[in-house]
Amino acid sequence: MRGGVRLATLRQMATRALVIGLDGFDLGLVEQFGPVHLPQLHALMARGVFAALESVQPPATLPNWTTFLTGVDPARHGVFDFTTRKGYQVRFTAGTAREVPTVFSQLDRLGLRCACLSFPATWPPEELEHGIFASGWDAPVAFEADRSFMWPPSLYDETVRRFGAPTFDDVDEFHADAPGWIDRLPGALERRVARKTEWARWLLERQDWDVFAVYFGESDTASHYLWAHHDPESPRRPANVSAEQRRGLLRVYEALDEAVGSLLGAAGGNETEITVLSDHGSGGSSDKVLYLNRLLAEHGLLQFRKQRGGAGARLKEIALRRFPPRLRERLFRLGNAWLPSRLESNVRFGAIDMRNTVAFSDELNYFPGIYVNMAGREPRGTVRQEHKRDTILRIRAALLDARDPWSGKPVFRDAVPREELFEGPHLERAPDLLLDLHLDDGYSYNLMPSEPVRGPFRKLTDSEKLGKKGRSLPGSHRSHGFMTIAGPSVQSAGRVDAHIADLSATLLSRLGLSVPPSFAGRVLWEALRNDRGASAQALPEVGPVASRATRNEGLVESRLRALGYIE
Repeated sequence: MRGGVRLATLRQMATRALVIGLDGFDLGLVEQFGPVHLPQLHALMARGVFAALESVQPPATLPNWTTFLTGVDPARHGVFDFTTRKGYQVRFTAGTAREVPTVFSQLDRLGLRCACLSFPATWPPEELEHGIFASGWDAPVAFEADRSFMWPPSLYDETVRRFGAPTFDDVDEFHADAPGWIDRLPGALERRVARKTEWARWLLERQDWDVFAVYFGESDTASHYLWAHHDPESPRRPANVSAEQRRGLLRVYEALDEAVGSLLGAAGGNETEITVLSDHGSGGSSDKVLYLNRLLAEHGLLQFRKQRGGAGARLKEIALRRFPPRLRERLFRLGNAWLPSRLESNVRFGAIDMRNTVAFSDELNYFPGIYVNMAGREPRGTVRQEHKRDTILRIRAALLDARDPWSGKPVFRDAVPREELFEGPHLERAPDLLLDLHLDDGYSYNLMPSEPVRGPFRKLTDSEKLGKKGRSLPGSHRSHGFMTIAGPSVQSAGRVDAHIADLSATLLSRLGLSVPPSFAGRVLWEALRNDRGASAQALPEVGPVASRATRNEGLVESRLRALGYIE
């Protein structure tokens, strides 16, 4: 089937599809707030299916959204974090490290009209022949989109004339500890949701789209900063919380529920195939700090330098705190991002004596993992290949033996070799071990960069509990988020079990397409009507996009901004 015949057949098989991404959205909160506060979402859940959507491990933003957008495992698409590591140096890469095209690029090749708007780590945008593509934030200090963020570039010009330049951090999260910041946050996020909804409706109503996808990050921001005010049991709850502060998180969820209803109405209502999903869930953080590298040192697996300077951390703090957002962004573009990458490498690994170290960690709060200091792979590696298995067993034994000094309970549930979680040509980008930590009475431990303190544990001071970007936050990620799907192809089946990669496969099936063998997920047949039949048309075969970075090298280097969103 070729050309116009193929396209006509696809249009007969599929209705308009609407995809709404809600970062950090949590099913537990949706159920807690109920249909009175979230009527649009509960209506979708009632007429379709819903789930506590399981994330790719770790439950972090970039690997999960990239998995949904591509349908494949992180070891195939290559995105695990904001950075890629080579030896003891990290380079800020974000979405430029992605090695495969998105589903929207593949649908575009079939002639379908697609819009993909604002999803993280999608810069530079894919150049769709029949659609539009707007990249989301490509680095943690991203402040404002420029013309390179949109395809076609004229879309940026039109957007700016009508709505102004899209911003990513207009609340400046690096100053979240400033007086009154928390009180202003819900209103600022509500306004951002309203602006993005208006922009998306404007684009949605301009053309008869086959697939229209838009991302909202406000639920994640709200959960990180407002959880302790929402949760009366949080160990990080301030002493005095007003009734208005208690409603902050609910207000943002209500704004997003209204956005879902508005966009669904513009897209055709009940005749639209709708998918609403999050990349991960959210929960509360404890007041306990864990220093992973200090724990490794305590077991003889890591050694710190005798002279440990904190210059890198101090310079990073100055840059993030004292420069205004636009200047901060411009500064970190200089020298092809050499300075921020160098600073970040120093913060993560500069204090470690690698010649006498067996294993080490990035100590990332959102991505707890450990690397073996392999000889031949690392510049000053100490572990030979034939000893790797025994070394991993030694590391696991040390971690699983760790006990919370206050409760005496185990800290780690498991330490899983990367080979058990991922499969693909870019497996080497993942840590050798990914860590699964127990919750501390329902709250997550705070992983932070090791400091010159005694022991691997401490408690936060009162002044640290509210947090700010680049520090431990009152709300943290969870491995299960939220999804609901509804539409002509979906039956009312209540709650199901689903993984984020399943939604990519299921979306293709709802469009009348078969799922490529490379996809990591399965079609949720239990959610679909029996009269749907088997998918017929296949996506076109496409090769890797390893040339993205080299093809756009000058542009890519100018946008590789760094720092923040890490502990």
